[in-house]
Amino acid sequence: MRILFIFFCFLIPLVATNLTDYNIYNRNDRVDLMLSFDSVYKGNISQRKEKKILELIFNDLKYSKNEVKNLQSKFMDKIVISSKNNKTYIMFHNKEEINLNVSSINDKFGIRVRITPLNQSNTNTEGLSPKPNLSSENLFKTKENMPQEYNYTNYILIILVLIVLLIALLWLKKNMLNRKNVNIKNFSIIFQKPLDRNNQFMILEYNLKRYVMIIGQSNLLLESTEISDDKIQKDSNDKNFNSFFEENKRKIQNLINEKRKNNQGI
Repeated sequence: MRILFIFFCFLIPLVATNLTDYNIYNRNDRVDLMLSFDSVYKGNISQRKEKKILELIFNDLKYSKNEVKNLQSKFMDKIVISSKNNKTYIMFHNKEEINLNVSSINDKFGIRVRITPLNQSNTNTEGLSPKPNLSSENLFKTKENMPQEYNYTNYILIILVLIVLLIALLWLKKNMLNRKNVNIKNFSIIFQKPLDRNNQFMILEYNLKRYVMIIGQSNLLLESTEISDDKIQKDSNDKNFNSFFEENKRKIQNLINEKRKNNQGI
């Protein structure tokens, strides 16, 4: 999960810029809205108009708050800022028809939106799109005529990183399982029989080796031998192992008693 979190934190700047701050300068003949970003803003801006509302939609821009700023202006009532789905919406509630002048500032780390009354001529045109009917190289595009433009490089990078992340997680999961789990398919208990309440006589086979052991309070390896690939039928195995157990029961019990004495002496 920590790896996923780090990767997603790395991917966030590829998807959207953040609006960090804004300032409103209310003057008699205009209102200036200054926006500041945490990185260069490369998204598109579209416009939506209603009766007395003009809305700017900033694609690939995020803002953490929803705010309403009331204005004491002769041609504007308030400015509403909200954000959703990597888009930031700025709504201008106006008293009369207005002009918008949108221009980049601070090497595209900021944008100035200048609002003036429609009947007022604006001689200081610095915007990339001085009027709502925009020029060919504008940053500001009307929603009705806006082509579907996307920054495909960012999306390709995101997809590639996610694919690499998925492959890495699958590889890591496979390696961890191989480390934690013994190959159970090659491990089998051939024979087991209780010696007393605390110990069991057991014969195991693993990786073409047979281990004769005492498991329990006294853990002893009595014998280990290599075995061939030829399998002996289980019935004959049980018979042979039973006879081996009965013949060596006294010897096995002596080994257990000897180990107990050694442990007590220590």
